[in-house]
Amino acid sequence: MSASATAARSVAPQCGARTQASSLRRARAPRSRALARASEDDGASTASVRVFTGSSKEALFGAQQNMLALLEASSRDDAAILAAIDELEKLNPTPAPARDPSLLGKWRLRWSQQQESSNFFQKLFAGVASDNFQILNKDDTLENLVLLGPLTVSATAPTQAVSDSRTEVRISTVDVSVGGTRVWRKTLEPKPGRGAGWVEQLYLDDELRISRGNKGSLFVHSREFEGTREESGNTGGGEENVTALAKR
Repeated sequence: MSASATAARSVAPQCGARTQASSLRRARAPRSRALARASEDDGASTASVRVFTGSSKEALFGAQQNMLALLEASSRDDAAILAAIDELEKLNPTPAPARDPSLLGKWRLRWSQQQESSNFFQKLFAGVASDNFQILNKDDTLENLVLLGPLTVSATAPTQAVSDSRTEVRISTVDVSVGGTRVWRKTLEPKPGRGAGWVEQLYLDDELRISRGNKGSLFVHSREFEGTREESGNTGGGEENVTALAKR
């Protein structure tokens, strides 16, 4: 049972809002059918996003499939993705995503909407680099990693969960490497009167993460399953796997 919701295509200026989405390969078995996807209606510039009713599990599954299908589509539809983000945020299955152990691991950036005030390099790499990752580690550090041919740009930061949904981030070092050799490093010192940046975790499940930065940029990440789930940071249960990030 479903009701159609149509979102008008309204793409922000490219100078202030860049989007990035790449082919999504899931570690699990392929879906038997795509429940929703971006589509063109009689040539009009509209995107159809199916909204699912019924049980909460059915609605969540439908919303997840909406987003996955949009990320896999050959052509991007920003308006449809924004509608899917709004739908998923309301159905977030993780009560305290900033403290949940499943936040840890390696995440690939699939789509972003950058604000004019965003960092120049963040906007640049979001538009040109398909290998754009965010890695959240068990020692309460974060690494933004961009791979562009022989060029590697890495920014590291200590993190802290300051609420159930908000992660505080202070970028401490930025490294640039070429062919595996570091050619430049900058250490960032906190500026007086300027607080730390933060990321609001809007949605989190085993495979998708949606977040908003303190400058208003939106991000959709998918988990990179490398080796076992334990190696990717999604370790399931057990006290030995509960990190300081989860305990706060």
